[in-house]
Amino acid sequence: MSWAITVGAGVTAAAAARWWSRERQRDARLRELQALSEGDDQPGTAHLSRGLGELARQARVVRHALATPLSYWDNPLAPETPWGRRARCDAYDRAIGEARRALWEWLLLFRRLDERERLVLLGLGLSPAPFYAALFRPGVFDRSDDLWEEVLYPEAPDLAHVFAELRRTMIALRTFEATLLARVTDPYRR
Repeated sequence: MSWAITVGAGVTAAAAARWWSRERQRDARLRELQALSEGDDQPGTAHLSRGLGELARQARVVRHALATPLSYWDNPLAPETPWGRRARCDAYDRAIGEARRALWEWLLLFRRLDERERLVLLGLGLSPAPFYAALFRPGVFDRSDDLWEEVLYPEAPDLAHVFAELRRTMIALRTFEATLLARVTDPYRR
């Protein structure tokens, strides 16, 4: 009898340790993403043209959108049903789709800039190229290679890879925004 209790206590302790480890990793990941998505005490956009000001403001919105998808996915402690897995994958897919759309719409703002605004960005060393690369990098915004995945037990996202890529893009957005907002206007040129 005592052997059964000891084994049961050991299994319970192992499950608790696994749960605690998973929660700590998830909380650390979410804290870092939250810190990257929040706005800094950056100066206003009044010194920028309308197009560049909108670009800076929307960069903050995109950072927030990129932080959202990972909050929709947790690795379960116990095996899950195919229907539960499908529901979790669907919620994750919707969130990652919204993040992709936000990044794409932000990139479309570059097309609306006039020649002078593009020259300002060029002078600051800012380019949309790294964000296009992030948008089309495999494995970031697609959980699976099959867009119309019709399987009983869908593939889980590679959280470590997605987290690393979203984090890299959010840091690049923050740097872009800070560089643009720190731009000092020349009072002799208009």
